[in-house]
Amino acid sequence: MKSTIVAVACSLMLAGASAPKTTSTSPSGRALLEAYVSAWNRHDFAALDELLAPDAVHEDIAWPSRDEGPAQIKKFMQQMIEAEPDFDWRITTIVDGGSTMAAEWRWTATFTGDTPIGHVVGYHTSGRGASVVVIENGRIKKFTDYYDFASFFPKSSGSAKSNK
Repeated sequence: MKSTIVAVACSLMLAGASAPKTTSTSPSGRALLEAYVSAWNRHDFAALDELLAPDAVHEDIAWPSRDEGPAQIKKFMQQMIEAEPDFDWRITTIVDGGSTMAAEWRWTATFTGDTPIGHVVGYHTSGRGASVVVIENGRIKKFTDYYDFASFFPKSSGSAKSNK
């Protein structure tokens, strides 16, 4: 029995080794996700044209914002740059499910605008969130951010320059 199991295992290994290798010209989902976050950090609007599907959707549930297509997503990116010109978006964990991925991340920035604690100018903030990403045909089809907006602006923080 033991020799039969060894023989079957060897046969499977040899079959796998002799199978033709296929290579994909499309980047992996992980690479797309990392490139998307990097493009945001660099404020690289042109990169989004290569990373997003023509009918891509970026949803920011907490903001809230739902933008469809690269042009609207770039407009949303511009709004974020205006409110937080020095933002730094860092992925901390990626769960790769092939065409569907999840990522945990940390965001830090200096924010100017309306918040749960009132209007602020130059408010240093940071927080955590998660995103679910759907990849289709080598591009991002859907990108959805989940986080608690209020947690980025705790009332007890003394770093706010509030204009209440």
